[in-house]
Amino acid sequence: MGIFRCRPLALGAVILAACIAIALQLSRIATLWVTVVAAISFLAVLIPAIRTKKDALCYLAALLLIFVLSFGCVFAEKQCSEAPLEPRLDSEVAAEVKILEIYESNGYGARLLVRVTELEGARRHAKALLVLDGVSPFYLGDVVAGRFYCTDMAEHSRYVGQERECRADGAYLALIPSDAAQLTLAKDGTHSLRARLADWRGDLHQKLLSLIDSDAVELISAMLLGTREALSGEVKRDFRRAGLSHLLAISGLHLAIISMLLDRFMILFRLPKKLRIIVTALFCLGYLFITGCSYSVMRAVFMLLLLHLSFFLRADHDPLTSLGFGASLILLFAPSAMLDLSFQMTMLATFGLLAYGELQGSLRRRLARRGLRRWLQRLLRWVLSSLAVTLFATVAVLPVQWLTFGEISLLTPLSNLIVVPLSTPLMILGILAILSSSIPVIGRFLLLIASWIAKVMLHITAWLSGLGGVLSLRYGFVPYILIPFFVLTVLFLVVRLKRRFFIFLPVAAATLAFAVCFTVTGLHGRSRLDVIYRTTGTQDGILMVQNGSAMICDLSGGSMTQLYEHYKTLQEATATEIDVLMLTHYHEQQVRALSRFAATVTLHALWLPTPLSESDREVLPQLLEIAANEDIAVTVYDYEVPLTVFDSGTVTLSWPLYTKRSVEPALQMMITYGEESICYQSAAYAEYAALYGLTASSSATECLLLGGHGPRPHREIEVALSTVPQEIVLSSADVALQYSFAADTHYRMLPERAIYRLE
Repeated sequence: MGIFRCRPLALGAVILAACIAIALQLSRIATLWVTVVAAISFLAVLIPAIRTKKDALCYLAALLLIFVLSFGCVFAEKQCSEAPLEPRLDSEVAAEVKILEIYESNGYGARLLVRVTELEGARRHAKALLVLDGVSPFYLGDVVAGRFYCTDMAEHSRYVGQERECRADGAYLALIPSDAAQLTLAKDGTHSLRARLADWRGDLHQKLLSLIDSDAVELISAMLLGTREALSGEVKRDFRRAGLSHLLAISGLHLAIISMLLDRFMILFRLPKKLRIIVTALFCLGYLFITGCSYSVMRAVFMLLLLHLSFFLRADHDPLTSLGFGASLILLFAPSAMLDLSFQMTMLATFGLLAYGELQGSLRRRLARRGLRRWLQRLLRWVLSSLAVTLFATVAVLPVQWLTFGEISLLTPLSNLIVVPLSTPLMILGILAILSSSIPVIGRFLLLIASWIAKVMLHITAWLSGLGGVLSLRYGFVPYILIPFFVLTVLFLVVRLKRRFFIFLPVAAATLAFAVCFTVTGLHGRSRLDVIYRTTGTQDGILMVQNGSAMICDLSGGSMTQLYEHYKTLQEATATEIDVLMLTHYHEQQVRALSRFAATVTLHALWLPTPLSESDREVLPQLLEIAANEDIAVTVYDYEVPLTVFDSGTVTLSWPLYTKRSVEPALQMMITYGEESICYQSAAYAEYAALYGLTASSSATECLLLGGHGPRPHREIEVALSTVPQEIVLSSADVALQYSFAADTHYRMLPERAIYRLE
């Protein structure tokens, strides 16, 4: 298609982004050396380029200038944010920090983005992550003084990708208060611009809730004001699985709807076009700051301002060039934005829509020549436009979906076709409700209609989410399909094609390859079961996955952290949802953990053991209530009874064994599939079984997993050769010291997880 022909600025923006992405992966010293070499080369080429005016030398000088700018701005950012704190890693420092953003603040802890304004008495301008226990007592704009321990940020990342999110904001290290009680408020930030804007957004959010308080109104507020953090986990999960997450992140779609409403309102008063443009531009700038200056809104505002500027200058406007110019401005002032998912998604999606825009116009013109009736033409044109936009945006953001999320929703075309048209009337009514909130009757009436639309959206997304249309991109064959697909797609975009519709050939070929590979993988995977034993300290779990269907057998206390770690492990094994969560005993923290876990992860069934004590019978009703609220099927199973899993497999859990000194039970779990089996035993199960006169049945298994959960063995256990399986896996050195094996026994220590395939 040759999209970069006659678009040198757009091509330069792509090269700039690529150079910044490379520079962010280099060390500070390496970045400096590249900058110096590029600067010297640029000066050496610039003089003959000016004298001779040869195109080749001019292009080379422009390329070297891009190198200087990209690597230079990355070095400057690292020098400002990383250099002051890096020498003080793993040491205590006295500092003053200003709170720039609150990532999270709850009972589990607080994570705040701060700027170090003073370090050991010297003025600084470095960014860092401030980690606090419990809810933060500080707010946006506050300046906090105290002594902090400087540490690596990776140690305090609660989920995969959190460290990258902080780096995207320019923070490279974390600060932990040496004594949180000694932190002092050096300056109150209540009156800072950032705090006032946040308060204003909060006031608008509360205005909506004061009219009607419901999940539907929370959705309206999220789409208008960017208050996504107020949405429940279930809503975020359903929108993500339905492929509609872009509706919850304010972007060009939202800005276009609001700008259109404002422009139509000014037309009613017959305002001249130039004045309307100025008012709209000022409003968009204000909206950018009110909603938190996200990169998606920033990109949309830049492109809109350039469009309006071209009108005043009477110049041609090229959207691709505007996109490249906006991206370059953001990256030059904040190079670490390249690591931000919001920046990546908004830039790639917009690029895809603009790059394939000509094809969409050609499809419409062909449809118009078919001689169809007008109403049928309009309907088909609307459907075709929706599907084309979804396809173009999906192709563009597919690299991020693959490398970051590892999954993609196949329901996105259907979801956009049904739900996206509802967003326009919803946002218009929401804006009118805010403007008329001073007249409660009118505001409540408008918001009531908007909430009905929002409820329809919530019901549709919940239904779509339940269809299970999420596809994992973590299969082994995926790179062999996607890498050639990306190469061909980029090549077809850059090269001028005689037939533009050849651009769809990579999409068709990749779709066919995926269909064939998934079919073959599914047929081959029916006869095998992957069993993953995962341990962290004394927390154990057994995970099973087959063709994307997954089961968690939680052998620990059922904490939220463990459940999420289990789920992340299963995601790496191609699972996108949990079919069964099996709890082996009861614990009070399971109630809160299950409530949060089920709100963010699709869970179909919950298996609970028969309660044996009064405390068990107190926890069981709470778990049943959560399952009922989340529409999760519940099975209360008996100990020592085989439970069928994955059609031809079974899981059998022994009676929990306790002694007077134990709080956690000692357990044994037997997993069989086909002719093979695996046995898990808690650390002290063999000892406890001997006390109760029971036999630890591990002789018939291919593998014995000696876990670390539960009580420690009280004495050394001798394992006779006749009862030793083919392999013994030891969860930790502490467990290993409690067992003695025959000299020829095959056993190994477990680093973190072990994977077995039963067939």
